[in-house]
Amino acid sequence: MKILLLAGGESNERAVSLDSGQAIYESLQKVGHIVYAIDPVSGKSLLNSDGSYIDYPTDESGRAIVPPKASGWSLAKTLGSPAFQDIDVVFIAMHGGFGEDGMLQCLLEIAGKQHTGSEMEASAIAMDKAIAKRLCISAQIKTAQFMLYRLSASDIPDEVLNEIDDKFNYPVIVKPNDGGSTIALSKVDKKEELKEALEKCAAESPNVLIEKFISGREITATVLDGEPLPIVEIVTQNELYDYEAKYKKGQTEYIVPAKISDELTKKIQKAASDIYKIIGCKGLARSDFILDENDDFYFLELNTLPGMTELSLAPMAAKASGLEFEDLINRMIESALQKE
Repeated sequence: MKILLLAGGESNERAVSLDSGQAIYESLQKVGHIVYAIDPVSGKSLLNSDGSYIDYPTDESGRAIVPPKASGWSLAKTLGSPAFQDIDVVFIAMHGGFGEDGMLQCLLEIAGKQHTGSEMEASAIAMDKAIAKRLCISAQIKTAQFMLYRLSASDIPDEVLNEIDDKFNYPVIVKPNDGGSTIALSKVDKKEELKEALEKCAAESPNVLIEKFISGREITATVLDGEPLPIVEIVTQNELYDYEAKYKKGQTEYIVPAKISDELTKKIQKAASDIYKIIGCKGLARSDFILDENDDFYFLELNTLPGMTELSLAPMAAKASGLEFEDLINRMIESALQKE
Protein backbone atom coordinates (compact mmCIF):
# COMPACT_ATOMS: atom_id res chain seq x y z
CA MET A 1 0.00 0.00 0.00
CA LYS A 2 1.24 3.55 -0.78
CA ILE A 3 1.08 5.83 2.23
CA LEU A 4 1.88 9.52 2.58
CA LEU A 5 2.98 10.45 6.11
CA LEU A 6 2.61 14.07 7.22
CA ALA A 7 4.64 15.24 10.23
CA GLY A 8 6.34 18.39 11.51
CA GLY A 9 4.33 21.55 11.02
CA GLU A 10 4.88 24.95 12.61
CA SER A 11 3.16 24.56 15.99
CA ASN A 12 5.01 24.46 19.30
CA GLU A 13 4.52 20.68 19.19
CA ARG A 14 6.67 20.27 16.07
CA ALA A 15 9.31 18.12 17.83
CA VAL A 16 6.68 15.74 19.19
CA SER A 17 5.09 15.48 15.75
CA LEU A 18 8.42 14.64 14.13
CA ASP A 19 9.11 12.00 16.79
CA SER A 20 5.64 10.51 16.23
CA GLY A 21 6.31 10.59 12.50
CA GLN A 22 9.56 8.66 12.86
CA ALA A 23 7.92 5.92 14.96
CA ILE A 24 5.07 5.62 12.47
CA TYR A 25 7.41 5.68 9.46
CA GLU A 26 9.57 2.88 10.84
CA SER A 27 6.50 0.82 11.68
CA LEU A 28 4.96 1.29 8.23
CA GLN A 29 8.21 0.27 6.56
CA LYS A 30 8.53 -2.74 8.82
CA VAL A 31 5.21 -4.17 7.66
CA GLY A 32 6.03 -3.58 3.99
CA HIS A 33 4.19 -0.40 2.98
CA ILE A 34 5.64 2.09 0.48
CA VAL A 35 5.97 5.28 2.51
CA TYR A 36 6.55 8.91 1.58
CA ALA A 37 7.00 11.49 4.36
CA ILE A 38 6.49 15.24 3.98
CA ASP A 39 6.57 18.28 6.27
CA PRO A 40 3.48 20.37 5.36
CA VAL A 41 5.26 23.60 6.33
CA SER A 42 7.96 23.35 3.68
CA GLY A 43 6.37 20.77 1.41
CA LYS A 44 9.71 18.94 1.51
CA SER A 45 10.52 15.32 2.23
CA LEU A 46 11.35 14.19 5.76
CA LEU A 47 13.55 11.42 4.38
CA ASN A 48 17.23 11.42 3.54
CA SER A 49 18.43 10.20 0.15
CA ASP A 50 18.98 6.71 1.57
CA GLY A 51 15.40 6.52 2.79
CA SER A 52 16.22 7.09 6.47
CA TYR A 53 14.24 9.56 8.57
CA ILE A 54 15.80 13.00 9.02
CA ASP A 55 17.51 14.28 12.17
CA TYR A 56 15.78 17.57 12.88
CA PRO A 57 17.57 20.63 14.34
CA THR A 58 16.43 22.12 17.68
CA ASP A 59 16.93 25.45 19.41
CA GLU A 60 18.36 26.03 22.91
CA SER A 61 15.02 25.17 24.55
CA GLY A 62 14.84 21.85 22.71
CA ARG A 63 12.06 22.91 20.36
CA ALA A 64 12.35 21.79 16.76
CA ILE A 65 13.34 24.66 14.47
CA VAL A 66 10.65 25.43 11.93
CA PRO A 67 12.03 25.60 8.35
CA PRO A 68 11.21 28.51 6.05
CA LYS A 69 7.51 28.35 5.28
CA ALA A 70 6.55 27.60 1.70
CA SER A 71 3.56 29.17 0.01
CA GLY A 72 0.12 28.25 1.33
CA TRP A 73 -0.45 26.14 -1.77
CA SER A 74 2.71 24.03 -1.47
CA LEU A 75 1.02 21.05 0.16
CA ALA A 76 -1.96 21.30 -2.20
CA LYS A 77 0.43 21.27 -5.17
CA THR A 78 2.29 18.31 -3.70
CA LEU A 79 -0.92 16.35 -3.20
CA GLY A 80 -1.98 17.16 -6.74
CA SER A 81 1.31 16.16 -8.35
CA PRO A 82 1.46 12.96 -10.46
CA ALA A 83 3.75 11.28 -7.89
CA PHE A 84 0.97 11.29 -5.29
CA GLN A 85 -2.08 10.53 -7.42
CA ASP A 86 -2.07 6.86 -6.45
CA ILE A 87 -1.62 7.36 -2.69
CA ASP A 88 -3.94 4.97 -0.83
CA VAL A 89 -4.07 6.86 2.46
CA VAL A 90 -2.55 9.88 4.20
CA PHE A 91 -1.28 9.16 7.71
CA ILE A 92 -1.43 12.34 9.81
CA ALA A 93 1.18 12.59 12.57
CA MET A 94 0.67 16.30 13.24
CA HIS A 95 0.08 17.87 16.65
CA GLY A 96 -1.35 21.29 17.45
CA GLY A 97 -2.17 24.17 15.11
CA PHE A 98 -2.40 23.38 11.41
CA GLY A 99 -2.74 19.64 11.43
CA GLU A 100 -4.99 19.09 14.41
CA ASP A 101 -7.45 21.98 14.06
CA GLY A 102 -9.31 20.74 10.97
CA MET A 103 -7.62 22.84 8.29
CA LEU A 104 -5.36 20.04 7.08
CA GLN A 105 -8.25 17.58 7.19
CA CYS A 106 -10.32 20.00 5.09
CA LEU A 107 -7.54 20.26 2.49
CA LEU A 108 -7.19 16.47 2.29
CA GLU A 109 -10.93 15.96 2.01
CA ILE A 110 -11.18 18.54 -0.80
CA ALA A 111 -8.31 16.72 -2.55
CA GLY A 112 -10.22 13.44 -2.17
CA LYS A 113 -7.54 11.82 -0.01
CA GLN A 114 -8.47 9.30 2.68
CA HIS A 115 -6.69 10.14 5.93
CA THR A 116 -6.24 8.78 9.42
CA GLY A 117 -7.96 10.33 12.42
CA SER A 118 -11.04 12.48 12.70
CA GLU A 119 -12.43 14.61 9.92
CA MET A 120 -12.51 18.39 9.66
CA GLU A 121 -15.47 19.22 11.92
CA ALA A 122 -14.54 16.93 14.83
CA SER A 123 -10.91 18.06 14.66
CA ALA A 124 -11.89 21.73 14.85
CA ILE A 125 -14.29 21.14 17.76
CA ALA A 126 -11.82 19.10 19.79
CA MET A 127 -9.05 21.66 19.25
CA ASP A 128 -11.24 24.29 20.91
CA LYS A 129 -11.17 23.11 24.53
CA ALA A 130 -13.97 25.45 25.63
CA ILE A 131 -16.38 24.16 22.97
CA ALA A 132 -15.50 20.55 23.78
CA LYS A 133 -16.16 21.25 27.47
CA ARG A 134 -19.54 22.82 26.72
CA LEU A 135 -20.56 19.76 24.70
CA CYS A 136 -19.54 17.53 27.61
CA ILE A 137 -21.55 19.61 30.05
CA SER A 138 -24.60 19.22 27.80
CA ALA A 139 -24.14 15.44 28.08
CA GLN A 140 -23.83 15.59 31.91
CA ILE A 141 -20.10 14.82 31.83
CA LYS A 142 -18.36 16.81 34.56
CA THR A 143 -15.66 19.31 33.73
CA ALA A 144 -13.85 21.83 35.90
CA GLN A 145 -15.22 25.37 36.16
CA PHE A 146 -13.72 27.45 33.33
CA MET A 147 -13.75 30.80 31.54
CA LEU A 148 -12.33 31.77 28.15
CA TYR A 149 -10.60 35.06 27.30
CA ARG A 150 -9.00 36.54 24.20
CA LEU A 151 -5.92 38.43 25.35
CA SER A 152 -2.77 40.12 24.17
CA ALA A 153 0.46 39.29 26.01
CA SER A 154 1.38 42.97 26.00
CA ASP A 155 -1.89 44.17 27.52
CA ILE A 156 -3.61 42.19 30.28
CA PRO A 157 -6.48 44.42 31.49
CA ASP A 158 -6.99 44.88 35.23
CA GLU A 159 -10.68 44.05 34.80
CA VAL A 160 -9.73 40.58 33.54
CA LEU A 161 -7.49 40.01 36.54
CA ASN A 162 -10.22 41.21 38.88
CA GLU A 163 -12.92 39.10 37.20
CA ILE A 164 -10.86 35.92 37.45
CA ASP A 165 -10.03 36.71 41.07
CA ASP A 166 -13.73 37.23 41.76
CA LYS A 167 -15.04 34.17 39.90
CA PHE A 168 -12.48 31.54 40.98
CA ASN A 169 -10.99 30.19 44.16
CA TYR A 170 -7.26 29.53 43.83
CA PRO A 171 -5.42 27.61 42.59
CA VAL A 172 -6.37 27.87 38.93
CA ILE A 173 -4.85 26.53 35.73
CA VAL A 174 -4.03 28.93 32.88
CA LYS A 175 -3.47 27.34 29.47
CA PRO A 176 -3.99 27.96 25.74
CA ASN A 177 -7.50 27.06 24.62
CA ASP A 178 -6.15 25.70 21.35
CA GLY A 179 -2.78 24.21 22.26
CA GLY A 180 -1.36 20.94 23.51
CA SER A 181 1.53 19.20 25.26
CA THR A 182 0.90 21.52 28.26
CA ILE A 183 3.02 24.22 26.58
CA ALA A 184 2.44 27.62 28.27
CA LEU A 185 0.38 25.97 31.01
CA SER A 186 0.69 27.43 34.52
CA LYS A 187 -0.73 26.66 37.95
CA VAL A 188 -1.58 29.91 39.71
CA ASP A 189 -1.84 29.84 43.51
CA LYS A 190 -2.62 33.51 44.16
CA LYS A 191 -3.68 36.66 42.34
CA GLU A 192 -0.13 38.07 42.37
CA GLU A 193 0.95 35.25 40.02
CA LEU A 194 -1.96 35.62 37.64
CA LYS A 195 -0.77 38.39 35.31
CA GLU A 196 2.54 36.68 34.53
CA ALA A 197 0.75 33.38 33.78
CA LEU A 198 -1.71 35.15 31.46
CA GLU A 199 1.13 36.91 29.63
CA LYS A 200 3.01 33.63 29.20
CA CYS A 201 -0.09 31.91 27.84
CA ALA A 202 -1.17 34.77 25.57
CA ALA A 203 2.32 34.80 24.02
CA GLU A 204 1.55 31.29 22.71
CA SER A 205 -2.12 31.85 21.88
CA PRO A 206 -4.53 34.79 22.33
CA ASN A 207 -7.23 32.31 23.35
CA VAL A 208 -6.61 31.81 27.05
CA LEU A 209 -8.51 29.27 29.14
CA ILE A 210 -8.85 29.65 32.91
CA GLU A 211 -9.76 26.43 34.67
CA LYS A 212 -10.36 25.60 38.33
CA PHE A 213 -7.52 23.38 39.55
CA ILE A 214 -8.72 20.01 40.78
CA SER A 215 -6.30 17.99 42.87
CA GLY A 216 -6.35 14.33 41.94
CA ARG A 217 -5.04 11.50 39.81
CA GLU A 218 -4.29 12.10 36.13
CA ILE A 219 -5.95 9.46 33.96
CA THR A 220 -6.47 9.12 30.26
CA ALA A 221 -8.94 7.03 28.27
CA THR A 222 -8.25 6.14 24.64
CA VAL A 223 -10.97 5.14 22.18
CA LEU A 224 -10.25 3.26 18.95
CA ASP A 225 -13.03 3.05 16.34
CA GLY A 226 -15.61 3.76 19.06
CA GLU A 227 -14.32 1.08 21.45
CA PRO A 228 -12.58 2.09 24.70
CA LEU A 229 -9.11 0.77 25.50
CA PRO A 230 -7.64 0.19 28.98
CA ILE A 231 -7.27 3.32 31.10
CA VAL A 232 -3.79 4.71 31.80
CA GLU A 233 -2.91 6.45 35.07
CA ILE A 234 -0.10 9.00 35.01
CA VAL A 235 2.06 9.38 38.12
CA THR A 236 4.60 12.16 37.72
CA GLN A 237 7.42 13.41 39.94
CA ASN A 238 6.56 16.96 38.89
CA GLU A 239 3.78 19.01 40.42
CA LEU A 240 2.01 18.97 37.06
CA TYR A 241 2.09 16.57 34.11
CA ASP A 242 3.93 19.19 32.06
CA TYR A 243 6.03 19.08 28.88
CA GLU A 244 9.13 17.81 30.69
CA ALA A 245 7.17 15.09 32.48
CA LYS A 246 5.58 13.99 29.21
CA TYR A 247 8.65 13.72 27.02
CA LYS A 248 11.66 13.06 29.26
CA LYS A 249 12.31 9.47 30.27
CA GLY A 250 12.22 8.74 33.97
CA GLN A 251 10.07 11.73 34.89
CA THR A 252 6.78 9.85 34.95
CA GLU A 253 5.37 6.41 35.78
CA TYR A 254 2.49 5.01 33.74
CA ILE A 255 0.12 2.46 35.25
CA VAL A 256 -1.93 0.49 32.75
CA PRO A 257 -4.56 -0.59 33.40
CA ALA A 258 -5.11 2.09 36.05
CA LYS A 259 -5.59 0.78 39.59
CA ILE A 260 -9.23 1.75 39.98
CA SER A 261 -12.33 -0.35 40.49
CA ASP A 262 -13.99 -2.15 37.59
CA GLU A 263 -17.13 -0.07 38.14
CA LEU A 264 -15.24 3.22 37.96
CA THR A 265 -13.24 1.99 34.96
CA LYS A 266 -16.46 1.29 33.07
CA LYS A 267 -17.88 4.72 33.95
CA ILE A 268 -14.79 6.53 32.70
CA GLN A 269 -14.60 4.40 29.55
CA LYS A 270 -18.28 5.14 28.86
CA ALA A 271 -17.66 8.87 29.31
CA ALA A 272 -14.69 8.71 26.92
CA SER A 273 -16.80 6.81 24.37
CA ASP A 274 -19.64 9.32 24.76
CA ILE A 275 -17.25 12.24 24.23
CA TYR A 276 -15.85 10.50 21.13
CA LYS A 277 -19.38 10.20 19.71
CA ILE A 278 -20.57 13.68 20.74
CA ILE A 279 -17.65 15.35 18.99
CA GLY A 280 -17.82 12.99 16.01
CA CYS A 281 -14.37 11.43 16.21
CA LYS A 282 -13.02 8.74 13.90
CA GLY A 283 -10.13 6.33 14.33
CA LEU A 284 -8.02 6.96 17.43
CA ALA A 285 -8.75 9.66 20.04
CA ARG A 286 -7.82 10.19 23.69
CA SER A 287 -9.69 11.96 26.49
CA ASP A 288 -7.88 13.23 29.58
CA PHE A 289 -9.51 13.35 33.02
CA ILE A 290 -8.75 14.22 36.65
CA LEU A 291 -10.00 11.76 39.27
CA ASP A 292 -10.48 13.38 42.70
CA GLU A 293 -10.35 11.81 46.16
CA ASN A 294 -14.09 11.09 46.04
CA ASP A 295 -13.75 9.14 42.77
CA ASP A 296 -15.46 11.91 40.83
CA PHE A 297 -13.83 12.38 37.43
CA TYR A 298 -13.64 15.59 35.41
CA PHE A 299 -13.03 15.90 31.67
CA LEU A 300 -10.05 18.07 30.73
CA GLU A 301 -9.63 17.81 26.97
CA LEU A 302 -9.81 15.57 23.92
CA ASN A 303 -6.88 14.82 21.61
CA THR A 304 -7.87 13.69 18.11
CA LEU A 305 -4.24 13.07 17.06
CA PRO A 306 -2.60 11.50 20.12
CA GLY A 307 1.17 11.26 20.29
CA MET A 308 2.71 8.11 18.81
CA THR A 309 6.16 8.11 20.42
CA GLU A 310 7.55 5.42 22.72
CA LEU A 311 6.32 7.44 25.74
CA SER A 312 2.87 8.15 24.28
CA LEU A 313 -0.28 7.15 26.10
CA ALA A 314 -2.52 5.85 23.30
CA PRO A 315 -0.02 3.19 22.10
CA MET A 316 0.40 2.20 25.77
CA ALA A 317 -3.34 1.66 26.13
CA ALA A 318 -3.48 -0.24 22.84
CA LYS A 319 -0.65 -2.54 23.92
CA ALA A 320 -2.48 -3.32 27.17
CA SER A 321 -5.45 -4.41 25.07
CA GLY A 322 -3.25 -6.77 23.03
CA LEU A 323 -2.48 -4.44 20.10
CA GLU A 324 1.22 -4.03 19.40
CA PHE A 325 2.36 -0.76 17.78
CA GLU A 326 2.30 -2.18 14.23
CA ASP A 327 -1.19 -3.59 14.84
CA LEU A 328 -2.39 -0.20 16.04
CA ILE A 329 -0.93 1.53 12.98
CA ASN A 330 -2.67 -0.97 10.68
CA ARG A 331 -5.97 -0.52 12.52
CA MET A 332 -5.71 3.24 12.02
CA ILE A 333 -5.11 2.76 8.30
CA GLU A 334 -8.05 0.33 8.00
CA SER A 335 -10.25 2.84 9.82
CA ALA A 336 -9.22 5.60 7.39
CA LEU A 337 -10.06 3.45 4.38
CA GLN A 338 -13.49 2.55 5.76
CA LYS A 339 -14.69 6.14 6.15
CA GLU A 340 -17.77 7.00 4.14
